Amino acid sequence: MRRKFAGGGIFDKLKLTGFVCLFLFVITCTMANIVLAALSTGIEGGFSVIYEIPQDLWDRVSQIFDKSNVNKLLWNISGDNTATVDNMAPIEALAASRMTSEDMIANYNKVNPASVDKDSSAYANSASADAAYYSSANAASASDYLIPADDDYSVSAMSNNAEIIVTFAGLKWTPVYLSTTNEGKDNEPHDVILTLWLTDNQQDAWADRKADEGDYYGFIDGALFSDFAANWYNGSSDVPADPYPSDMYGTSYIRAVTLNNGGAYATSGTQAETVEKSKNSAFATFTMPEFGLTKYLVTPEQVSWQESGQSLKEQISDIENNTSNENWGDRTKVPSDGFRTDSLNFAGKEGNDTWKNDYLWIPSLSETGDDDTSNGIWRTTTAQRALSKKNASGDVGVANGSIQSRTWLRTDDHGIRTNNVFGLVPYGTLWGCYYVNDSYAVRPALHLNLTAVARSLKLNGQ
Repeated sequence: MRRKFAGGGIFDKLKLTGFVCLFLFVITCTMANIVLAALSTGIEGGFSVIYEIPQDLWDRVSQIFDKSNVNKLLWNISGDNTATVDNMAPIEALAASRMTSEDMIANYNKVNPASVDKDSSAYANSASADAAYYSSANAASASDYLIPADDDYSVSAMSNNAEIIVTFAGLKWTPVYLSTTNEGKDNEPHDVILTLWLTDNQQDAWADRKADEGDYYGFIDGALFSDFAANWYNGSSDVPADPYPSDMYGTSYIRAVTLNNGGAYATSGTQAETVEKSKNSAFATFTMPEFGLTKYLVTPEQVSWQESGQSLKEQISDIENNTSNENWGDRTKVPSDGFRTDSLNFAGKEGNDTWKNDYLWIPSLSETGDDDTSNGIWRTTTAQRALSKKNASGDVGVANGSIQSRTWLRTDDHGIRTNNVFGLVPYGTLWGCYYVNDSYAVRPALHLNLTAVARSLKLNGQ
């Protein structure tokens, strides 16, 4: 049986207030698009002005990091111009207390202030009507939305929709969280890790990739879509005792195949297949040691806030229960308190924690949040959660249900499990629960070990 939407109705399980916000947002975006058509390409994603490091942090040929670009990154996320790979103390101090995406954007604005006194003629998109529109609509001043014509790096907007973008190993990422490894473990190294989230499922590097690359994933106009499960699901409303729930992220197709992590993925409630990592994958650089990058990445096994502590009912308003797939810890770390029923807690189930060993992983709803009041552990902005490709049509793989521009999350349904997991709508403002055998946008995240990066640059004499 094939159904296009989970939860019934075109807006899925969207909150009523979200419906109103979505209606107003669509009207606002329609007006903004008229203005955007006249502006330079420096403005992307609605009202968001993006700060970008276009030069790659990582040279895939030499397999070393670019010190200058890494230093730019450290300086701009910390707001401290003394923070460099040769002086990691400011970054270490911030990581010890954790730093969110919101903090990083504020720090960038601090070291790159936009001034109302600047001559608008120095800017690439300085049409007075356009500047006035953005000033009145969303900014403290007109110059908040102007981009220097002679600058390779866009100034960040003074709005809640701003984002920072970094080019890393050929793809675009946004920094969302700064923390340390092995928190609470005294005898383990506490390296600084910067969590990066893929900005979009559409990347320039994927422009020539094909729709039929995998059985249940592929690319449409450079945008990656995938089924969550391998074109199957358990019963539509029951909670089966099968060893492989179709909505368990640890044994999902998207984790093992689409993200190129390898291992077992379920093909039914009682059967699984094992897949090897592929050098031809779009994510091979991030998942296979022979490309030289994985030694600078940290897996969730060393990250305490992914082992336990993610509580959906505390992070997201209007959700009454906790849910599976957010934490990888066992029952001692993730008890069933707060779950609707004990059977909905996958902790301790074989294969549930497989993703703790992955270099790439799909974020949880508790991490990303879903709006400006419930913006998650990372405190992300609407621009960070949104997709550039608001609509998608076509087919990927060989057998699919609905294909939509919604972002897959790993979080399981919080109510009666009906083969659904959470996802974000393309405008990045609401959530829904979607069928695991449909194809939606793929945007993984990773942990970059900044301590290891700094150490390597020193060893290389940079």
